[in-house]
Amino acid sequence: MSSPFHDEAQPYGAEHDRQAYLAAGDVLAVVLQSREGTAHAVPFRQTVVLQSQLLG
Repeated sequence: MSSPFHDEAQPYGAEHDRQAYLAAGDVLAVVLQSREGTAHAVPFRQTVVLQSQLLG
């Protein structure tokens, strides 16, 4: 399973976006979090880890 992360470069503007692409077999999943201000890294990484475990 692969999961490259992408974090929007500063300056963010009104919203900050984080995204990850997960691939397992023939399934491709996209995790996108967007938040006004700053999207925190820890909740985003936890979401990606949990989703990748579900795809396992």
